[in-house]
Amino acid sequence: MSNHSKVSLEELDALFPQTEVTIHQMSRVEKKIRTRCILICAFWLFRIFLAIYFPEFVLATRAETQLLSPDEVNGLLLIRISMVALGASIYLFSFVTNRYFRSVNVLALVIVSCLIWSDMEVYILSSIGDLTLPSLGMIMLRFIPLTLLFLNYLDIRK
Repeated sequence: MSNHSKVSLEELDALFPQTEVTIHQMSRVEKKIRTRCILICAFWLFRIFLAIYFPEFVLATRAETQLLSPDEVNGLLLIRISMVALGASIYLFSFVTNRYFRSVNVLALVIVSCLIWSDMEVYILSSIGDLTLPSLGMIMLRFIPLTLLFLNYLDIRK
């Protein structure tokens, strides 16, 4: 659009409602969000790697008992990997095209928070005092991507 246009930014926003984050605002925070997205993917890939190759670290107690059987861990892992792949592809597509990015960001926060909360309720709170240090580290690896998603949310809401 030329510089001599009489269309204001508010009018352009009304004409293109699928672009929820203005171009100016997105250009200001795009590099930070891209870096956080890479970090989120790296943390999730690291957790997947640990869950596949070191399943003894996934929710193990000091009594050397697993809170989940190996079959349950594999089933849960397969479901979670497919959810992460689908969610990450939607999130990244929304980010790259800047279509409904605010809404997708909120949806990602809600879904990740719900998954963490369900794990906390079902598995972790019942034996929090007996978890091993590697298991607690695996739990913390869940909260780091959630924090990065929340920082993305704060940046696009400014």
